[in-house]
Amino acid sequence: MTLRTSSASRSWLSALLSSFLLFAGSIVFALVLAEGILRLFPGLLSVELQQIVQADPDNYGVAHPYIGSLHGPNNTFIIAGRDFHAVNHTDGYGFRNAWPWPEKAEIVVVGDSVTFGYGVEDDQAWPALVAKALPHNRLVNLGLIGAGTQQYLRVYETFGTRLHPKVLLVGFLVRNDFWDADMFDGWLKSGARGNYMVWRDYGRPKSTSLSLKQPIGNLIMSLLWRGHVLASKSHFYNLLMYVQRYLRGYGTSKPRIFRAPDGTQLQLDLGGFTYQTGMGRPGNRGFDISVEALQRLDSIARANGTKILAILQPSKEEVYLPLMGQTNVDTDPGRPLRVKLGELGIPYLDLLPEFRNRAAKGEVLFFETDGHPNVRGYALIAELVLAHLKSNAERYGLQNLAQNSP
Repeated sequence: MTLRTSSASRSWLSALLSSFLLFAGSIVFALVLAEGILRLFPGLLSVELQQIVQADPDNYGVAHPYIGSLHGPNNTFIIAGRDFHAVNHTDGYGFRNAWPWPEKAEIVVVGDSVTFGYGVEDDQAWPALVAKALPHNRLVNLGLIGAGTQQYLRVYETFGTRLHPKVLLVGFLVRNDFWDADMFDGWLKSGARGNYMVWRDYGRPKSTSLSLKQPIGNLIMSLLWRGHVLASKSHFYNLLMYVQRYLRGYGTSKPRIFRAPDGTQLQLDLGGFTYQTGMGRPGNRGFDISVEALQRLDSIARANGTKILAILQPSKEEVYLPLMGQTNVDTDPGRPLRVKLGELGIPYLDLLPEFRNRAAKGEVLFFETDGHPNVRGYALIAELVLAHLKSNAERYGLQNLAQNSP
């Protein structure tokens, strides 16, 4: 009786193990098949989804202990979307300039992706257009994709002050710079170290480093984080993460559509715009951090004999929502910042009024789906910045400006 029971148990366990192995093998086969299909036939997905599934932490530039991250130096990479396919070249430090740098530069520019020139070729970014129009005044663009105001400060401290510029242009984007400031502050407080952009876009753990204070918890956190980053090299894993975020409600809300006179349909992200610009009020951490960083930039610039000018770059929503008669959202979220800059005596150039003026005349200044300016939008930024520099050439100490400005 005992032998029969033991034999039956072994048979049951053997069948269970076989079923489990068959099931596990099927799962592995399905995962490998899904991964292979996504890699071999990327055209099955939209351009936006292709970029999501192909995102790789290794392509997020290089870590920097003070700035958080930088673009890879001496690199060529492509940024593509439904609206554009732009080739980007970086210099020996990872910025978008000719190499080597000059020993001195009359103009230094700091900012985020709009200052970098996201979505357009090297010579179409607005700092490049300004530099081309001012051949006797050297310009170095320190724009950094994904950066916030604290990083503008740190970039200027690390790379800009040594150039002893006469003018420091700070490209500020009200649309998301308060949010970026809040995120970078979170990275600093987390003690996560490593590449800030990887931390920001791949889960934002509280810590990714080991500590003797909580060895077990930190070890588990570190292993989970590294496992997550490693898994993110999988196209299928990235797709699953995107679906999960979307189902939880973190996906992009249904866009509002603005139809331009030429038939162009501009997608406006009202949800994201309202959420991120909502941080742009006194008392909000993102706002206060941003103002503090701008004050520090102004102080360092003055101490080095440099004139500072904040360039308030508008977003697609700020420009086109008023043309749709939008009344239930603040379409001028930069007002509190302008008031604060006025109180602090920090000069600024607000580009929003002229962008709205051109948009009202039918000009399309942004990409249809992406939120960045298009070629015409970047050209308008350059046009307005040049006009300001030209009319204030003597104050800024810029040479031969009148003869070389368009």
